[in-house]
Amino acid sequence: MALLLISKICMADTRESSETTTHFEKANTYTVKIRSRIEYPFANDEKGAFSGAGFLIDKNLGWIATNAHVTGTNPAFVEVAFNKTSFEKAELVYIDQLLDLAVLQLPLANIPDFAEEASLECNEEPIIGSPVGAYGHPFALDFSGTRGIVSGNRYRWGRYWVQTDAAINSGNSGGPLINLDTGKVIGINSATYSKRMSEGLGFAVHMIRACRVLALLKNGADPSPPYIPVSFSQTNNKSDQLKVAAVYEHQPEFWSLKPDDKVLAVVGFENNKLVHQSDLIHVLRGQDGQVELLVERLGMRQIYTIKVRPRPKLIDKIGVHVSGIIVGSESLRDDEITNPENLLFIQNVAQASIGDLADIKPYGYVQSINGKTFSDSFKLCNYLKELEIKRDKATIVTRYIGWDYRSRLRYHSYEIPIRNVQLVGVRAPADCG
Repeated sequence: MALLLISKICMADTRESSETTTHFEKANTYTVKIRSRIEYPFANDEKGAFSGAGFLIDKNLGWIATNAHVTGTNPAFVEVAFNKTSFEKAELVYIDQLLDLAVLQLPLANIPDFAEEASLECNEEPIIGSPVGAYGHPFALDFSGTRGIVSGNRYRWGRYWVQTDAAINSGNSGGPLINLDTGKVIGINSATYSKRMSEGLGFAVHMIRACRVLALLKNGADPSPPYIPVSFSQTNNKSDQLKVAAVYEHQPEFWSLKPDDKVLAVVGFENNKLVHQSDLIHVLRGQDGQVELLVERLGMRQIYTIKVRPRPKLIDKIGVHVSGIIVGSESLRDDEITNPENLLFIQNVAQASIGDLADIKPYGYVQSINGKTFSDSFKLCNYLKELEIKRDKATIVTRYIGWDYRSRLRYHSYEIPIRNVQLVGVRAPADCG
């Protein structure tokens, strides 16, 4: 009897191994290698060359899904290669830093005949304990898979994740996280804790969240995150039942809510469980017009009509490069408090550039240039271009959050030569306009 039991266990293990191999082999038909180069990075991006993975989600459109941090917001180029094929140029269709999602488009002629679309799990939450495989190119070991389980469905850093103990390493980013029972892709491999700090803690973008974006894109709708002209109170990185803490009056849209209101639901939407701000953003994606919110105010439930519109597409973002510094608009919902003058934001400062040698830092605002203030990238570009032609220097005054005498803001002044003035961005025109 014991021998028979062992035999059955061995047969089950063999069958499971065979199914895993089959799912990984199929992943070879839809997983791709991606490499990109960023010359003029915006905020949250870095200058340099990067590589990662992605997977085919629509063969007829030539669409590839990957991470936003693999492509960057303003790549100089992005290239894609299927298994055993050469790299081909791809175009950036959509990018979403909130989800860490990017969609690329490859010319149909460059998609090999053997390529198949990945089967996406767009409806069911991953089951904790279910077997998964992370596929990609860890440390340049192309088309490699690692096994593990779903160890949690997690909300961290303002977004939802599939948590897994399947090894996710450098080069796996953007690749599929595959349910090894069904063969469906349940997530997009994105991040891992430092191996010096942890073991077996990896995170993937929830495919359910990404699928909504993809469906809206295919239907011609704008899936960009909406304007949310209120802030919610938070405790330990979790929203407190979407309790309103502040209401902003000078955003493109205004919601007639009050502090201490609790947003409970968006009326008329299925699966409308609002626990975190990310849930509200998820439901409101693709909306452009009036919707109704179920709100609890002073213990009573009421319905309020609000107007929703998507924020500007990141792919349309345009900045100005000057002397290694990139500045541009960065619309934030609390601008009426932190940036009422709509000053341009310092997006990035290149290492060893003129701006870097002058000790200019990113993530502040340009208060003035030669005493002039600017809130428009095109006007700033034209002004700087004139200075560059004259080989003039400019005095730049910046503003950062930091303690000063009875003040929460600090100002710095720099005099730098003006060089290499140009507009930057995926869709930036060739001149200042």
